[in-house]
Amino acid sequence: MEINFYDQIKEIESTEPQLIRNKKENSTFELRPEKRLLADLSGNCGAFFIRSILHQLNVDESYVLKWRLENKYIQYVILNYYAPDCMPSTFPLSTLLNQKDGIQRIRTLFSEGYFLKAALGDASYFTQSWDKTGDFEQIVLLPVCTGQYENYMLQKKIFIRSEFRVHTFSKDIIPGLSYVYHGDNQPHYHQGLNDFLDKILTKIPNSILSGTLIAWDIALTIDNQFCIIEANFTGFHPEYRKGFQTTGYVDDHKYGSIICAWLNIYFEEYFGVHVASIENSLLENYPFYKAFEFYKSILKNEHLSLARNNAKRMEYSVITYLGEDGNQLIINLIKHFLLIDFTSKYHVIVNDLCLEAVFQLFSYTRGKVLLYRESEIFTNQHFDLIKQLNYERRKQLCCQHLLKKIKKGIII
Repeated sequence: MEINFYDQIKEIESTEPQLIRNKKENSTFELRPEKRLLADLSGNCGAFFIRSILHQLNVDESYVLKWRLENKYIQYVILNYYAPDCMPSTFPLSTLLNQKDGIQRIRTLFSEGYFLKAALGDASYFTQSWDKTGDFEQIVLLPVCTGQYENYMLQKKIFIRSEFRVHTFSKDIIPGLSYVYHGDNQPHYHQGLNDFLDKILTKIPNSILSGTLIAWDIALTIDNQFCIIEANFTGFHPEYRKGFQTTGYVDDHKYGSIICAWLNIYFEEYFGVHVASIENSLLENYPFYKAFEFYKSILKNEHLSLARNNAKRMEYSVITYLGEDGNQLIINLIKHFLLIDFTSKYHVIVNDLCLEAVFQLFSYTRGKVLLYRESEIFTNQHFDLIKQLNYERRKQLCCQHLLKKIKKGIII
């Protein structure tokens, strides 16, 4: 069925944006395995967490996707309407096939640097399955879908220096949730990335953005231009992997619990809604939620403030106590911070016996992670006393003493 996209634009512009919970209505809740939130869930622990938060915010998870914005061709039409040339040039396959000499026209476009791409799908970067050009001869034998059901499109290839995943909620770029998943990760790229996306967000109507969590895939080309590859909309997807979907980063086995703990702080600070505790059955059956509780206990609102400052390229460093056992959760947190370029340097205190193993973990960081033995922070006599203290007290004293040495220039 054909769809008049100008009618769709009119509908978007005449629709009132969602009303989400007022920030003043502070609401903490326990994360419980509620059947209605687990039903039709196309994701795992992280997706359930996001769905539960949005439910507390009174977000209608079908609201934005009634315009079929999970379809990448419709995304192109709508986003390019509001922000011309923000995405690579794109043609719907159905329109090309219905033209006279359509097959030849398509082959000409292939020779001009276009490739065939599915309009519905996910994780194509990680499965290396975004380019369907090699399947063209088989695809043209299938029934042709048009309009809001367009299933294939031709898109201009771009030459990419770096690819980023950036998360937004409403018109806010969420600080500390911008990743480079391919290519260079130079600090100055992030400022240009935020400036580019900010301009896009100001042009898109609130009816699309209000209450909407979006994971944007954005490319930096070899000529240093940013462009949108696609937007991954959170909500109830009606067709492909039907059910509630959100950014796959929240379900990542290594970083997902960190991201959810970070989002918990974000939604608390901006909207007064956050998970205060996890129901016991979830904690007992899913290590994800135990890790979430750990990260929730150490990630505080000041970390969010630091992330905002870093978006302005303000220089600062972080001191972390790793302890005796090579705490894997802390190691994952440091690696996560490295991915998002959270700070300029990381001062990590480790037990003497762990130094070599931890050094191997961070040998690729080119001096951003600086390691210190506990014993080098104190005098021998003082360290003999420190070793007898419990973990929390040792952590506190180690961090305090290292900070003093850094400030005095004894350790750089």
